[in-house]
Amino acid sequence: MNMINLTQKDLELIAELRPVVVAQIEQITASFYESILHVDSLKEIITSHTTVNHLRQTLSHHLMEMFNGRIDEAFIEKRMRIATVHKKIGLPSKWYMGAFQNLLSTLLRIVDGLQGIRPDCSALAQAVTKLLSLEQQLVLEAYEIQTRMEEQRSKAIIEYHALHDDLTGLPNRRMLHQTLQKTIEQSAEDDSRFAVLVVDIDRFKLINDSLGHTYGDRFLQEVSNRIRKSTEGFDVTIARMGGDEFTLICKNVSSDRNFTELAEQAVKEIEVPYRLQSIDYYVSASIGIAIYPDHGTTVEELLKNADAAMYEVKKNGKNGYQLFSNELDNQLLLRFEMESDLRKAIKENELTLHYQPQVQALSNEVIGVEALVRWNHPTKGMLSPGLFIPLAEETGLIYDIGTWALREACRQMKEWHDAGGPLIPVSVNLSSRQFHQANLVESIRDILEETGLEAKYLELEITESMMMDPDLSTEILNKLNDFGVRISLDDFGTGYSSLSYLKQLPIHRLKIDRSFITDITQNASDQAIVATIIAMAKHLNMEVIAEGIETQGQLDFLTENACKEIQGYYFSRPLPATEVEETFFVPYRQSRSILRE
Repeated sequence: MNMINLTQKDLELIAELRPVVVAQIEQITASFYESILHVDSLKEIITSHTTVNHLRQTLSHHLMEMFNGRIDEAFIEKRMRIATVHKKIGLPSKWYMGAFQNLLSTLLRIVDGLQGIRPDCSALAQAVTKLLSLEQQLVLEAYEIQTRMEEQRSKAIIEYHALHDDLTGLPNRRMLHQTLQKTIEQSAEDDSRFAVLVVDIDRFKLINDSLGHTYGDRFLQEVSNRIRKSTEGFDVTIARMGGDEFTLICKNVSSDRNFTELAEQAVKEIEVPYRLQSIDYYVSASIGIAIYPDHGTTVEELLKNADAAMYEVKKNGKNGYQLFSNELDNQLLLRFEMESDLRKAIKENELTLHYQPQVQALSNEVIGVEALVRWNHPTKGMLSPGLFIPLAEETGLIYDIGTWALREACRQMKEWHDAGGPLIPVSVNLSSRQFHQANLVESIRDILEETGLEAKYLELEITESMMMDPDLSTEILNKLNDFGVRISLDDFGTGYSSLSYLKQLPIHRLKIDRSFITDITQNASDQAIVATIIAMAKHLNMEVIAEGIETQGQLDFLTENACKEIQGYYFSRPLPATEVEETFFVPYRQSRSILRE
């Protein structure tokens, strides 16, 4: 920096002026900030009286040092530090320079007042002007340095956010790909192995849908902390890939034990209950593992194969880990094909509904039907829900499928009613993601209005796992109940929730899960559970229906224990609408016609 040339004589003259400056320091300081504090836009920048007073005091001390007649490195450093403070609070340099002009005018007036007292006022005025020019030069230099630092800091912040997840602070997908590529290159040079672990949180969507995104975010932050804890002692890079999926790169894998220990620790840490809204929530982790170079030598191969292994864990019950194999690669390809076919099926109307009758156990009278979605695949034939509904849940296609199924079931039931069929309800299963979608109640109301079906003839089947947030569940179910929709609790006895919700929620019917029915003629525990559910439903004034009835022995036990409603292959398998019509409703209309005659 080329300094303004202040001679020794200039400094001596400036020092001689110091007593006059000290005597008028308050007026001089006030003149400096006067122009700044009278501009509205600058008042918004410097809003605090405390800040203004602090700035004035700082300037006062500095002015007295200015007129000491000594310009050294300490003086320059302090001047630039004061300027930096003004830059940081947002004061534009042009206003700062304007304030210096006011200050110079004030000081020159003081010098002019010494005319007749001092013979060297002209030289003194020149010295003061040179001093103020040096001040301005130092200020502009400080502003320029601070601007460069802020630009570098902003650039660093932008680069950080481009490579990190804002929620957890972990590297994001982009950075993970860069790190993985570098690790591949290094391992190729070193002839070393490393593992890629894909971690997916089981049942996170249920928590997120039940409690909302705020608690969902808190949950993910806690999960990321637990994953960090589980990697202590390992050379690991952790990244959040988005949603509830994390990816780990575990270096220096000398044996399978290295990465299996890491996977085991992660599973154990993640499955510890999470405390949210004074309730313990339980989740687990499904972890897929791919090894370099055994299972791939590119970023894409390693991530794809670890992903395939993770889906195998989910398919086999979740809460564990799986090492990739070539067999899993074929399964992943089939899964992608299935997803593509399912998207096409929704657009091209390949989905259909079958209806399974629900009957009075003693009279065999049909009292309702359950709508069950089927997929008429163009090459694989008729597919049952278990083959594609989990995939629909995972990909979000369940929203479209669920809405279609509701509309079609209501339309078909209204058509049967109008044709003289029995006035019975149709039951439709709601998935967890459907149940927690924001516009569920409005969507169902619109479908009923569109199809003309009375609300009392629609029964929605929900599961116990949807009751994880009692307040939200109560609000949704009460709204549905208010306009007449019936609620059935499906798979009862297999969930995790407290029985207290049975008293709080408007549930009309309990559905005993088929797992308790299968061995009911031999298994004393199943017999006790089923008898208890039937008795409990009676005391709570709820209907109860048992599903999965396939034998006379099962039916006999249920009727002996006062279960009046059944559903299962013993009476009828799920049938297409035309067969339901021909098998049950045509005879019903004929019998009604004979009675009228």
